[in-house]
Amino acid sequence: MKISITSPLWFVPVGLVSLLILIEFLHVSMHAQYCKTEAQWMNDRGLKYDRESSVN
Repeated sequence: MKISITSPLWFVPVGLVSLLILIEFLHVSMHAQYCKTEAQWMNDRGLKYDRESSVN
């Protein structure tokens, strides 16, 4: 059985890969928008962020 490029069988894996790429793109863009730094988390809780204390 020969599978050609125009075969509908290719739509399933290409569609799944395209969907995963879209989901990953949306995840990364949303993460970059809503992600907080350690200093922002501490400031939200009323704590003072000391960068020197977290350096190894």
